[in-house]
Amino acid sequence: MRPTITALGVRAPSQVAVASQPFKRAQFGLFQGRTKQYGNNVPFSLHKTRRTWLPNVQRKRFFSDTLQSHIQVKVTTTALKTIKKKGGIDNYVLQTKADLLGWKGMQMRLMVREGQKNNADTPKEADKATPEPPRRKQARSKMAPLLAAESDPASTLKALDSAKVSSSFVRYTRRMAAKALGKTGFASAAETIQYMKKQKMKQDGVLPRKTSTKLPL
Repeated sequence: MRPTITALGVRAPSQVAVASQPFKRAQFGLFQGRTKQYGNNVPFSLHKTRRTWLPNVQRKRFFSDTLQSHIQVKVTTTALKTIKKKGGIDNYVLQTKADLLGWKGMQMRLMVREGQKNNADTPKEADKATPEPPRRKQARSKMAPLLAAESDPASTLKALDSAKVSSSFVRYTRRMAAKALGKTGFASAAETIQYMKKQKMKQDGVLPRKTSTKLPL
């Protein structure tokens, strides 16, 4: 017995719309417009017989960033590709046309919109100001006071004697200079400069000098 108009009036309007669809299964999932297809089986004898094709439906679970929960729904492989292309289930239900979503998709769209509205109404916690990491001081060249000996020896002696410039490298150099002179402890600034000059002359004598690659004209 077919349902009467009064019987249909008891149902919700959305349920009535679903019941009137030719492929009702597509309304309870994300089918992306895929429906039941009809055709013929054509053998070698050309004796055709009717047959149907059903869409490839999978049951998947998607995570909604807006609702912060998983949603389990039936989807076709076509809708699954579109969801991956859109970047998530939230973007899919918000950007897809209503005629492709169906009843289930429109229900999910309302859920996502309500979740976005609730998230916008809740006050956000003030971001705590993270202290900036201390900036590193520019590393001064350890060889700067020693290399400036030739240009300005007086300033170099003051720099070597100052406590700011005297680092582990300068201390090591002064100790090596005192050891070369047969002394104990640290050598003076003038003795250290003389020691560095001798070391540089030895190094220049060991290393081969660069020869010019220009051909004679």
